[in-house]
Amino acid sequence: MPTDEDGDVIMTDAAATAEAEAGAPPEEPEEPAAAPEEPAAAEAPPVEEGPPPEERTARAEAAKEEGNALLKAGDAKAAVAKYGEGITLAEPLLEKDPGELGEELQLRATTAYTALRLNSAQACLKCCEWLAAIEHADKVLLLDKDNTKALYRRGCASAQLNTESRLEQARADFARVATLDPANREVRGQLAKAKDLLKDLRQAEKQRLSAVMSGGLYQKEHAKLEGRQAAYQEEVQRRKDAGEDEISFEDWQKKEKEKEEEAKKKEKEEREKARTAELERQQRMEYNVEVERRREAGEEEVTFEEWLELERKRDEELRRERIGGVVQTDDADLDAEERRLLQETKSKGYYHGRLGTVLSDAAPKPQQVAGNAPSQDTTNGQIGSEWNQAGTWEEKDMTSWAKERLTAWLQQSFVSVPEVTMPSGQQATATAKVTRVKSLSGDAQLVTVRKKPKHGYNFEADLSFSLSFKGEEGGANESVNGNLSMPELADFVQPADLRIEAKWKGSGPSSDLKPLAVEWVDKLRENVRCQVSAFREEYQQRK
Repeated sequence: MPTDEDGDVIMTDAAATAEAEAGAPPEEPEEPAAAPEEPAAAEAPPVEEGPPPEERTARAEAAKEEGNALLKAGDAKAAVAKYGEGITLAEPLLEKDPGELGEELQLRATTAYTALRLNSAQACLKCCEWLAAIEHADKVLLLDKDNTKALYRRGCASAQLNTESRLEQARADFARVATLDPANREVRGQLAKAKDLLKDLRQAEKQRLSAVMSGGLYQKEHAKLEGRQAAYQEEVQRRKDAGEDEISFEDWQKKEKEKEEEAKKKEKEEREKARTAELERQQRMEYNVEVERRREAGEEEVTFEEWLELERKRDEELRRERIGGVVQTDDADLDAEERRLLQETKSKGYYHGRLGTVLSDAAPKPQQVAGNAPSQDTTNGQIGSEWNQAGTWEEKDMTSWAKERLTAWLQQSFVSVPEVTMPSGQQATATAKVTRVKSLSGDAQLVTVRKKPKHGYNFEADLSFSLSFKGEEGGANESVNGNLSMPELADFVQPADLRIEAKWKGSGPSSDLKPLAVEWVDKLRENVRCQVSAFREEYQQRK
């Protein structure tokens, strides 16, 4: 059959030309309109445009397989194009009557079309084409509103757009999947992440508007600019006194930035070398202790490498014991807003105009202050306990509360992506998360000075984390564990500047996997900083 008559070009100029050459010009149906016999002729089977249904279905299925091969090979853009060919072939068959096609052929066509749309959404996620991924998932949801893959992939794409309406959509999608598939831990992590992103977005917008209204944002930027200009003038004067060439402000800024980046890079390399050396020293000490224990117990000796492998397996078993079996959940695990949202989507479907809406109860709720001293009556504008009517000075120990809340926030640190490319070229689901807060030492004090609360805290934290790369069916699974330490988790250190040191447990990842593992540890670091920022915001609400 000439390629001009293929279904994927049927709407192009080339298709119209092909129809004309075949003796079926587009204008011909209008000419016999005046003939009275035309209604009877309409009862005859219409002339099939493009391939017949059976061939369309077979070619759509073939396009799906070819697209899958391209996607596995890492060529996501080519896969999207190939899936598109199959979609163009299969989509017209969905409008046909089952009696015309036959139930078996209709089922095949619908199955192929659904798979093509879902795979297209997955490929678009890999290409960072978020809107296209959402469109493909929407098409599937029109056919099956509870398709978990479509809901999950639409949620992933919506979360990347980082607007309030899209994050609301992501949260709704993940909440629905969590209800339909209670054993899916990954989607619950994505749900928590979407909720955090939505909360951060609303808080950032609130702070931005507050800063603009008060002039604080302008003043801060103006002060930074004045500082840079003063430093530049000093450099201009130094060059003039030394007889050196003049330098523009832009060139000076560029050189200063390069110096800062070089200093940060050097500092990072030094920290990495020190961490590696310290890790090896600790491992050798532990190994020597184990050698001595085995000798005294009459057990078989092991090499250092064998001991590292045994430690890795032991840590993995402990992690599995902590996690336990399959997590069971139902609507009771969701908050009131999520239950309301799920009830709404069940009754109205997913296409009832949720995008662009704002929840009526989105505003933060006031929280009662815990502690021995009674909380103040906000209607009188008093801050502090009842005995401190003047509000001159009051100090309240918040250590217990801060440890509890900070631990809860840190344990929510979680990063996941449905598809990453492993060193072997295979696709895998990557997940990085904090598995346990091993230790959290320090204190927190809420000090009220002249009616102004100051929220102080100073902690040291040690966290356990895990990285997992789960391959597709038949693919290999990789996992590695480690520790994150924060030696200066304090109110005077901004979350963005928080120093988080990472150490591998055992021998760490293989040399091939290490670059990817390091990348995901950095992603987890950023999420931990976000959790600390959320804790600070919650702490600021305490009075």
